[in-house]
Amino acid sequence: MKKIAIVVQRCHPSIVGGSESLAWQYANLLKEDFEVEILTTTATDNTTWSNKLPEGLEIIDGIRIHRFSVSLGRSSYWHELHQKLLEHFKREKDPSNNLFPIPWSPALQEEFIRHQGPHSKGMVQFIQNNWEKYITVIFVTYLYPTTYFGIEQVPKSNFILVPTLHDEAPAYLSTYKYMARKAKNVIWLTEAEKELSNNLWGELSGQVIAMSINTQLYTPVKTSHRYILYSGRIDEYKGCQNLFKNFIRFKQENPSNLRLILTGKSELQIPDCPDIEYRGFVSPEEKFKLMAGASAFVMPSALESFSIVTLEAMAQKTPVIVNSLCSVLADHVKLSNGGKAFSNYHTFSCGLKEILNDAQMSEAMGISGRDYVLSNYSYDVVRQRLVDLVNQCLN
Repeated sequence: MKKIAIVVQRCHPSIVGGSESLAWQYANLLKEDFEVEILTTTATDNTTWSNKLPEGLEIIDGIRIHRFSVSLGRSSYWHELHQKLLEHFKREKDPSNNLFPIPWSPALQEEFIRHQGPHSKGMVQFIQNNWEKYITVIFVTYLYPTTYFGIEQVPKSNFILVPTLHDEAPAYLSTYKYMARKAKNVIWLTEAEKELSNNLWGELSGQVIAMSINTQLYTPVKTSHRYILYSGRIDEYKGCQNLFKNFIRFKQENPSNLRLILTGKSELQIPDCPDIEYRGFVSPEEKFKLMAGASAFVMPSALESFSIVTLEAMAQKTPVIVNSLCSVLADHVKLSNGGKAFSNYHTFSCGLKEILNDAQMSEAMGISGRDYVLSNYSYDVVRQRLVDLVNQCLN
């Protein structure tokens, strides 16, 4: 059976990040037709990238996982560079022209990427010595040194890039542009991501393949109150501070027994509010039951390349409320008619009140959202697209 390698920064059942989940799913979608190996690091924590897991080979569900130790994790030096990058990004970005330059030398840009972590010299050496054994090497997410320095070892015709790109400061570094332009094929998760990629990096060869979503319907959890739900990483970059502020103000202006339920790892102080309930990590089944029972699922992030959890909620016939500043999320809502998009408190409040007060409209949104997921993100649809692309590399 022909071999494929998938490179990703972390791989472990405890890791629920978007690109990590995508890499694992692609491995499982392809393993029926190819022998799949995952090349990853021994890190589990994406804030330090310290070595936690044993180095070496592990086999899970027929997939060979090669873990390499992290040579360079994330340091205070990187945080200083990152802050300078964010300051420049905020100061210089012109909304009418996304192609502004970030005046860093290539050497400084590579320094930023290397010290961002996880940088693994062992993995880079392995790719350099073994890329010829694979039909193709699939690099998942553009951001990390596992992708950047790994791609340097592989000829253009032998790798596929899955950038999971969103509009953020590092994406404007020219080194990423030239990295992406080496790829013979690029996989985008949405049309909005592809459009952003074209704006930042120019026209690239590839296609929108996306990611498959669990479409099994779950029994809604039973509660004595109505609630809206957020699932995922709870931090500032996901827009959660604004979600807290918007929800608390909404409850002050619209008294009821409505609650906000949060699931996932929290990097923020949860407000001391009786109407906000933090449940931490929950099982996948409990998450889906919570989605099925929610009056609405809220995704406040402006930086999403796909948003698995938003589509999972839509598959449970739950209306979604998303940040309109994120073109990917705005497209999901526009194309599906499965929810509302907000840009400030007023539009958040209006959208939530409509969903809560109009049961017929809410039900119609839920049905439309599920139909959208079934048509575009079912297992069979995504698997066939992915296998076809890999077979093109073989041919």
